[in-house]
Amino acid sequence: MSTVPNTHATTEIRLIGADDFARVVGPAAEVYGAAMQRAGDLVAQRRDIMAGHVDRRGFLAAVAMAGDSLTGFGYGYHGRSGEWWHDVVAAALGREAARTWLSDAFELAELHVDPDHQGTGIGRQLLGAVLGSASGETVVLSTHDRESVARSLYRSVGFVDLLRDFCFPGSGEVYAVLGLQLRA
Repeated sequence: MSTVPNTHATTEIRLIGADDFARVVGPAAEVYGAAMQRAGDLVAQRRDIMAGHVDRRGFLAAVAMAGDSLTGFGYGYHGRSGEWWHDVVAAALGREAARTWLSDAFELAELHVDPDHQGTGIGRQLLGAVLGSASGETVVLSTHDRESVARSLYRSVGFVDLLRDFCFPGSGEVYAVLGLQLRA
């Protein structure tokens, strides 16, 4: 457990498991909505997706708490065939790259900080907490395919581009898929 000061309060970063994260899925979805500037219907949809993720193997989350308020979170799990994101990315990568990057991968599904708390190092601390406890040889994630604070953060800890200019089925948004060698 670590703390980082910000302009609002002392923020505590905590690693939590699936049961504890299930209790904060609602506030986490609200942080997601604020950070991503999403409409209420998309926030509700993401809340349901996040609630389903807590049952994935190797689920691990980090939360940023300022008192009783959730100010940020990140989570992932050990992905596998048969899960939507994993299968879509595996097909796009091709057999060889999918074997390298996805056969023993921790999939970082979400990492968001409330806009009022961005720029204080919370995102970096959340990412560090999750990466420090993640299982697997690699970590993979998707993020918007544009220069952003998030993209810079991922690059700064060693993530490399695996796919660029990628659209997930049903989405018009353009993504990049990034990977990090965690263990050899």
